[in-house]
Amino acid sequence: MRKIILVRHGQTNSNISGRTQGQTDTSLNEKGIVQAQKTGEYIRKNYDITESWSSDLTRCQMTINQITEKFTTTKLLREMSFGNWENKKFLVLKKKFPELTKKYVQGSEKFKAPQGESFQNMLDRSIRFISKLNDDDNQGDYLIVTHGGLLRTLIVSFLNMPMKNIVNFHFDNCSITEIAYKISNNSLLTKLNDTQHLK
Repeated sequence: MRKIILVRHGQTNSNISGRTQGQTDTSLNEKGIVQAQKTGEYIRKNYDITESWSSDLTRCQMTINQITEKFTTTKLLREMSFGNWENKKFLVLKKKFPELTKKYVQGSEKFKAPQGESFQNMLDRSIRFISKLNDDDNQGDYLIVTHGGLLRTLIVSFLNMPMKNIVNFHFDNCSITEIAYKISNNSLLTKLNDTQHLK
C-alpha cells in the first residue's frame, strides 16, 4: 500500500497568539522554520517520497520547501475560511459569539463563520483532492503539507469516518501523520500527530 505522509505547517506567530488564521496568508516564525527543517531531514531519511502536494498558502509552502524542491500547490488544501473571523483571537470570538464558537468546537454541521466556510465545505474540498490521488504501490509515497483543520477532514475522508469525528483529532505544528492508502480497501492510520523528530 502507498504511504501518505501528512504534515501540518510549522509554527506561526498567529499560532502562538491564538488567532484564527484560516485563509489569511501568514509566514512561519523562526521556530516554525526550524521545525520544518527538522521535519525535512526526518522525511528524506525515512520515506521514499515521489509525489508532493501543498496548500498554496505561504506557511505551508515555507514548510514543504524545507522538505522537497518539487511539489504542486492547490487551493483545495487551504485551511477553512473563517470569513469575518479571520485573524481574530479565538478567546475574543468565544465571548462575542458563544453559541457559534461552541458549534465550531463540537464540529457541528450547523457551524459556519460569517462569510466563511462550513465543515462540509472543507470536507468537500478534501474529497475532491483525494480523487486526484492513485494507490499504485509502485509509485512511492505521497507527501501532503497542509493545515490543522484540513488535516482533520482528510483523515475522516481517508478512513471513511463520519464528519462528526473531526473533533477527535488534533495536529501539532510540523507533526507527521501516516496513512497506508488503498482505494479499494479501507485505508489504515499507522501514525498520528508524531512530533518525536522535533526533539
